[in-house]
Amino acid sequence: MQDNDTIPGDATVVMDDEFNGPYLPERYKQKVREKQQRRRVKKLLVAGIIIATIIVVLVLLTRPLSNGPQSPPPVTPTPAATAAPIATPASFTPPLPYDTTTPLPYVTSTPATEYTIAPGVPVTPAAGSLSLAGAAAALRDYYPEEDYTIRSVNYSAGISRSLFGFEIKPAVSPVGTQESVVFIDAATGKPYATGQETATVPADKAKEIATSAFPDVSATNVKLWYYNSPDMGGVWRFILASGNITLVSGSVDATRGDLVSFTCNIPSAGRQADPVITQDKAENIASHYISDHNGGALPLNQTSARYEAWGTPSVPAAGRYLFSWQRTFLDYPVDKDGIEVSVDSVTGDVIGYDKLWTTPDFAFSQTLEQAVAQRDATFAVMQAAKNLYPESVESVRILSAEIRWNNQHTPGASQRPGSIPLEWKVLFDDAAIRANPMLPQAFGWVDIQTGNVTALEYRH
Repeated sequence: MQDNDTIPGDATVVMDDEFNGPYLPERYKQKVREKQQRRRVKKLLVAGIIIATIIVVLVLLTRPLSNGPQSPPPVTPTPAATAAPIATPASFTPPLPYDTTTPLPYVTSTPATEYTIAPGVPVTPAAGSLSLAGAAAALRDYYPEEDYTIRSVNYSAGISRSLFGFEIKPAVSPVGTQESVVFIDAATGKPYATGQETATVPADKAKEIATSAFPDVSATNVKLWYYNSPDMGGVWRFILASGNITLVSGSVDATRGDLVSFTCNIPSAGRQADPVITQDKAENIASHYISDHNGGALPLNQTSARYEAWGTPSVPAAGRYLFSWQRTFLDYPVDKDGIEVSVDSVTGDVIGYDKLWTTPDFAFSQTLEQAVAQRDATFAVMQAAKNLYPESVESVRILSAEIRWNNQHTPGASQRPGSIPLEWKVLFDDAAIRANPMLPQAFGWVDIQTGNVTALEYRH
């Protein structure tokens, strides 16, 4: 539209694209104005509709795709915070000298679901160091998950070496078996133990002993590491493997150099269901093996003999015979020492051997006179138990009482002549122990001459 022009002579004309006549009466001018007004309104409406349509399209294009109508996320109430069970294992002792006061980067005190993590354990790896997950994976190369359970982990930072200390326990073990600590070097991912550099039997010699003991085993991978055993002291543990399959695992004494334990991995798949050899023949094989590998017969008293089937109830497989002997000295049993042998029930091969022989003959006491009767020893232990848990005294049950050599001692420590005493060992339990299979059997040691309780292991 154009603006109106005024013409001389007071004659007004409207210059319009549609009405371009030289003169229009007043009534027609009014109609033209109304028509122009309607056209303006129509154009404004059309423009508004177009703009609104563009806005809607833009909104639709910028919204995230969805399979359905979007709804606000539900509000979940925050649970009350609970304290995580973080504790340093009582048995954890980092090897010295290590600087445990140095601040550690990337640390956390949040425990994993599987085991307890002590404060200060690095979770995120630092330069040249493993993370906790990496250290745990390295541990599993030597202590497989199916054989060992991790109870807790600690960490010690040192100038020359930083270590993850894993407290582990055999997955299948007698009640009361103590945990042990295995250190993983944070830089190399290999197990480390104090004493490995100064062992009487060096690593290369231990490896030679282990491999030569099994000439028929075609191992492509040999793992060897030093371990301070809570029972035997320093040993070299080994694994003979083919790829990722363990063929044989065992231990070589790091002082004497003899093979003190081994277990052969025998697959149960494809084996016949029933044994081929009898238990008597297997026992004869086991006895001869002990003599052949120990320079003759040893003073032993057989304590158990059993057959252990393999496979499953639906797919049975012939298993092994398992025999146990306890060491004796002067006809008295030695509490900790003994030998266990496993024999394959199909082939008759010795597939397992475990020798615990911690006490030299000169260390046993020469005092054999008994001045304390069994009933007095039992009463002394019950009194000691009453002092510890008076509320349980009425449920205490005596299981056995016999005279034995109490050869409990620190592994690796030298034993003085005559230092191992002959004492009464009294086994007992109570209602709390009977109700909880995780609690170990209680026992007390009593001096055979004075009647004094020298040791008491009694826990709830």
